[in-house]
Amino acid sequence: MKEKKQAGQSTPASVDLISNLFKDVMDLILVRLPVKDAVRTSILSKKWRYKWVSIPDLVFDKNCLTEGASERECAHVVDQVLLNHVGPICKFSCTNYVPSCSHIDRWIAFLSRNGIKKIIIAMNVLGDLYDVPSSIFNCQELYHLELHLCTLKVPPTFKGFENLLVLDLDVYISDGHARWKQNVSMSEDHIAFLIAKCPRLERLKLITSAFHHCLNIHAPSLRCFEFDGQFRDLSLGSSPLLTNMSMYSILPPSYWDILEESSTCSLARFTEYSHRLERLALKGCSLQYFLAGELPRKLSATYDHLKYLEVHIELNSKEILATLCILRSSPNLKELKIKYLSNDVDERFNLTEEEASFWGAKIQFDCLLNHLHAVEIIGLALSMDLEFVRYILSNAPVLETMKVYTYEYLEEQEVSRIKNELMRFRRASTRAEIIYYGHYKENKEGW
Repeated sequence: MKEKKQAGQSTPASVDLISNLFKDVMDLILVRLPVKDAVRTSILSKKWRYKWVSIPDLVFDKNCLTEGASERECAHVVDQVLLNHVGPICKFSCTNYVPSCSHIDRWIAFLSRNGIKKIIIAMNVLGDLYDVPSSIFNCQELYHLELHLCTLKVPPTFKGFENLLVLDLDVYISDGHARWKQNVSMSEDHIAFLIAKCPRLERLKLITSAFHHCLNIHAPSLRCFEFDGQFRDLSLGSSPLLTNMSMYSILPPSYWDILEESSTCSLARFTEYSHRLERLALKGCSLQYFLAGELPRKLSATYDHLKYLEVHIELNSKEILATLCILRSSPNLKELKIKYLSNDVDERFNLTEEEASFWGAKIQFDCLLNHLHAVEIIGLALSMDLEFVRYILSNAPVLETMKVYTYEYLEEQEVSRIKNELMRFRRASTRAEIIYYGHYKENKEGW
């Protein structure tokens, strides 16, 4: 017997599933879509028509644009989204977008009145630097701020970002020692003042264009610090919670005519404010900025908490001694990464006899590597490089893996010689495995 279908009763095939999703599910879908696609959901049904106007995260990048869009069209997209938006805006990101600075000024002023919590602005590398307006300092609910290829001036009346946890600055610094022309800038004092006014700051990344006489960081809650730049002195004495630190310098101290005698930065002084580190990376030429004065055999304050160490070194005995000094002072190290630096093809091979024999009778490798599990060596080319590998293998009883990359310009015959020697080295750990990954090729896009 067939039952008569009541009027308005729908069959399973006709149910509008997408309109009957729970609100939480709709919100989850929208926050995972680019802004352009989120706006397009308005055509799905009546229930979806105005859902997009309340999305909390607004990200404007190349994916928001149609190919060949003009500056006016790009600005119009953002204007319309902000004009129609309802509710709080948690995140605003504008990266590699076309609009001019005047448009962004207007948007920041709008955001400062709407409780914005996260701002990311990264200008196009080929464009002009963006002079951030003072209205950004009115964003008192910010917990995350990223400014790339921008200039910033901190007003003396600035009371601080009380809630800021993450600060990422890529700013241009005006300095008399700089050998290229700078634009409107953020001074050293402005940087120090801004950081000091962020009492809850936990993560700080600072990329600067020029030389710092003294980089003063006063951040009592700081846990992670990344720095890309050059300096004569560094002070982090008021950051007792610091556990993760990465330093990078593309230019050596000699570029700025800094003599060791004129610098007050040393490994011994460095450990005074970094002895609680769990991860330390000294990349590029940054190690050279900590070589002032006489190098101790072992640091007075040991790195008892250090688990990961990355060091980039050039072929000179003082950097090698500094690296060994850190190793002797890191009894609980688990991961080690060493990268040999050289910008000149011939530099790797034209060593003086003194430097070439340095690893022989002139050095005592007495580092305790009882907890070392993983090692990565980049840029192997010479006998002195292999000596370092040999010492590690013979002094690391729990070592599990050693990853090895050879120097980019090394000939195949030399590669074979290095691989054969590596296999003959005595290993303190029966589980130690040496893995050869071929020539190392520099990543040109970043550090």
